[in-house]
Amino acid sequence: LPKKPNFQKEEETARWMAHVMDWGVLSTISTMNNTLAAPFGNPYSFVDGGCGGDKSTGSIYFYASGMDQSMIDIESNPEVSFALSEASLNGDDDLEQKACVVGPSGDPENPPCARAVFNGALSKLDDDSEEYTTIQEAFFERHASMADWPTDHSWFIGKVEIDNIWLIDIYGGAKTLDMDKYFKVSL
Repeated sequence: LPKKPNFQKEEETARWMAHVMDWGVLSTISTMNNTLAAPFGNPYSFVDGGCGGDKSTGSIYFYASGMDQSMIDIESNPEVSFALSEASLNGDDDLEQKACVVGPSGDPENPPCARAVFNGALSKLDDDSEEYTTIQEAFFERHASMADWPTDHSWFIGKVEIDNIWLIDIYGGAKTLDMDKYFKVSL
């Protein structure tokens, strides 16, 4: 995995997170009767492109079923939040994340344990597009079991049209990132 960027390079840190992490929490506005209009968080696997750093797009993609509650919710309101935490990488011996480990020196809520929230509208990719084919290959490479999932579950690839990124990776408060800088980052 690429090394975590210096905390002063916020857009690079967010791109690093979008590329090296495998899952996060997708939040929608619930359409379920017992939680109507309440936030609904759902762990979701994702990719931002293929596994190599040169394949990173910075965009957030999901391989999703139309049967999933989050995808049912986006039919009514496509606006989503997708939260990532550096703590999800714990257990990787190549990374130094002492700030994320629960104990005397860290916690997942500790500011040096980077957290990012990506906001935007989720839209379905056209399954005849080159982008769809490229991202489906990325999913089957990174999340190999997905290739064997049942074919009768209305699978599609969704993309978050990111319009805001909130990041905290050091003490002193969170930042809202510059979208142009974020998408220009090369890993």
